[in-house]
Amino acid sequence: MEAKTYTKRENARRAGVAAGVPDELVEITVHKSAEGVRFGWKQMEAPAPVAADAVVTTGKPKKAAAPKVERIEQNGVKRPGPGKCLEVWEYLDQHGNVKPKDLQPVAEAKGWNLNNAQIELYQWRKFNGISGRVKATA
Repeated sequence: MEAKTYTKRENARRAGVAAGVPDELVEITVHKSAEGVRFGWKQMEAPAPVAADAVVTTGKPKKAAAPKVERIEQNGVKRPGPGKCLEVWEYLDQHGNVKPKDLQPVAEAKGWNLNNAQIELYQWRKFNGISGRVKATA
């Protein structure tokens, strides 16, 4: 007796699963004839279990995890981690509350992006609870 065939691959896979074969073990077979192409299925052999001591490496080796940096949060703003933003914050810690126009020459001299430095200024002010305008010093 000839095995049952189906018009679509999906139907053959569905029939294999309905017969109790796990989806990953259903192999689709192709039957070409004068009537056209039909599809059947058969059960593949289960893969051999992998030994616990066998190590298979693929791809690149994983990098070591970066050390966790404790970031302080205050007034809904977190202090930045290492990088250019932290450099701006450290400058602001040393020089107090400066105006954005006073920060421009410093940003150019230190190679900071001016727009980013100004955003960091406003985040630093919010972090420290400074609101409103800066009073002019006499």
